[in-house]
Amino acid sequence: MSRNILIVSAHPDDMEIGMGGTVARLALEKSTITSVVVTNGGRASNPFGWTEQRMAEVRREEALRAARILGVKNVRFLDEPDEANEIDINSASQTLQGILAQVRPDEVYTLHPDQDRHPAHRLTGRLVCESLREIGCRPSGGLWAYEVWGPFATWDRLEYIDATVAKKMLAIAEHQSQIATIPYGEGVLGLNRWRAVFADPKASAPAGAYAEVFLRVTF
Repeated sequence: MSRNILIVSAHPDDMEIGMGGTVARLALEKSTITSVVVTNGGRASNPFGWTEQRMAEVRREEALRAARILGVKNVRFLDEPDEANEIDINSASQTLQGILAQVRPDEVYTLHPDQDRHPAHRLTGRLVCESLREIGCRPSGGLWAYEVWGPFATWDRLEYIDATVAKKMLAIAEHQSQIATIPYGEGVLGLNRWRAVFADPKASAPAGAYAEVFLRVTF
């Protein structure tokens, strides 16, 4: 069933790592997907000696290429600084509210406002919650958090991504500036495999080979 989807990430590679398989499936289902990236990612792992501006430019291009692989055509960059305490909360909130009003999403995905270990991720989750409250937007399909920095202890939803895991890995591979020093692809592939194998302790066999999980967020 086609849906109107909004995904709000803190960094240019968060969506791909946390829910790339689900995004690719939603795109195949003809859902309209808008991706919003809050920070420019300019202060990320940088073995190349690039300036912060150069890193931000590279990461924007990587994000656009990765989005195309997953089937996401609309990517919005808020270009906030890549530090949680330097993000202009008022400006980011106003922009997010405008995007929410324009997109009118059926479902919203973001990073968890409490359980993610990265401060910019938690701040992004809180910005989304506050923006939804501010404009009185209650997506019929709910607000969901995907996992990146810190696996969830429990989850409310599990999506098998066997048919799209290859696209997810190709999308992550576009972020060459990041996987040069941190093998995100290997790490999350192992997590997705674990999620599928240990999804149901009562099952006689796994229902799939790879899975992504989500937590429902109340706001």
